[in-house]
Amino acid sequence: MMGAARTAIVVALLFCATALLSACSDVDRQQARICVAVATAVAPENQKVTIQSVIPLVGVSHAVRVNYSVPKMPLPLYVDCAFGGGTLETGRRDVIGVRGYDGVLSERQLLTMYRWFLSQDAAVDRAVAETNWQPPTLQVFSWAPAKSVGFALQQLTNILNLAALYSPLALAFALIYGLIRRINMAFGQIAVIGGYGAIFGIVAAASMPSLGLAATIGLTLACAVALAALWGWLVGRTVVLPLINRPDRAFIIATIGLGVALSEMLRLTQGAREIWIDPILETPVLLTGGAFPVVITEMRLLIIAVSALVLAAVLILMRITPFGRAWRAVADDGVMARLSGINPALVTTGTLVLASALAAGGGVVLALSYGTINFSMGLIVGLKALLASLVGGAGSLLGAVLGGLLIATLETLWSAYFDSSSRDIVVLSALTLLFLLRPDGLLGRSAVLEEGRGTRLS
Repeated sequence: MMGAARTAIVVALLFCATALLSACSDVDRQQARICVAVATAVAPENQKVTIQSVIPLVGVSHAVRVNYSVPKMPLPLYVDCAFGGGTLETGRRDVIGVRGYDGVLSERQLLTMYRWFLSQDAAVDRAVAETNWQPPTLQVFSWAPAKSVGFALQQLTNILNLAALYSPLALAFALIYGLIRRINMAFGQIAVIGGYGAIFGIVAAASMPSLGLAATIGLTLACAVALAALWGWLVGRTVVLPLINRPDRAFIIATIGLGVALSEMLRLTQGAREIWIDPILETPVLLTGGAFPVVITEMRLLIIAVSALVLAAVLILMRITPFGRAWRAVADDGVMARLSGINPALVTTGTLVLASALAAGGGVVLALSYGTINFSMGLIVGLKALLASLVGGAGSLLGAVLGGLLIATLETLWSAYFDSSSRDIVVLSALTLLFLLRPDGLLGRSAVLEEGRGTRLS
């Protein structure tokens, strides 16, 4: 208990540190990159541009000044770039005005530059590469490990980021299966609904420019959790509770059909195309130096920290709170729990809401860390989360978290050190071998017969 509390405190401190780090940069990373490219376009011809600084333009909203120099002009030069919006706004990358050392660009010149230069990411990347400019980074440690060690540490950050997707979903599966011994095949779609909720939160925040980045992230999480929890409650009331005492095949078929229906609902209401969002908190955080520096973005660091904090909080909640004790009582013996004054239907509904909120976390990771969401993602995400839950031990909460971490480790390490095209074959083969050696998973335990009925020991 004390170890878990200390872990939660450390993660909370890491979250606070990340929030402080995210406030260090006053210049939008994407806008700085574009304005540096503009500097190479308006500089004197056939001159190598050396970037001196990139700073916000004082007194002008969404504007950046790039100070630079060229060899044949001793005086420092500059270019000012005004953009149509800030972070999360639709005009974030639209240059609406440019002023250089020789005056303001006309509308015709600006349109020509955008059409043939700024609208092409490859051209902008080449222009930035010709300068000495490096995007702003945050240095955390000065340690410079060997190249092989740095590469391994980089894979560790990738593992934790992928586990932030799998482990909450696996824990959500374990919460439901451990309680009612049923597999909800529509749970991947609940996670995708949470991802769309995150998109709704970002769109809502974009309409309120003065909201601030921290409040924007809070609104995004709130929309994702609220939407997924609402759908989890609806699914519980309309499908899960009526079929909870029916045969397994009826429950599985009903939830498969429900998953298809939810996917089609998303396709019809949100469109069939993938939705991409501009990166948020994309400044690289340099964890180590050396021949292979370990780099992670602020957003991924924030996701890892929040995911660890949430997982630890849920595990503690299920261990020490009255709801957690009621959950264990219903999971062990629903009839005896009812005779003891516990309402199994109420506990089941609360579990579905909690599990759906956890599933929303997976959707948020898809939207914010990977930058995309699609109506069809639910099936593969749900199957991998289900597999992680079973690997950890059916119904074991801590085992589900470890199962998600194990699958993330296998996938990441194989892709890093071997041919990634054979990743799924190797991972599934390794998990099959694990099930042969431990049929009940990492922390699962077999049921025994007690007074003529099965009793859960995990």
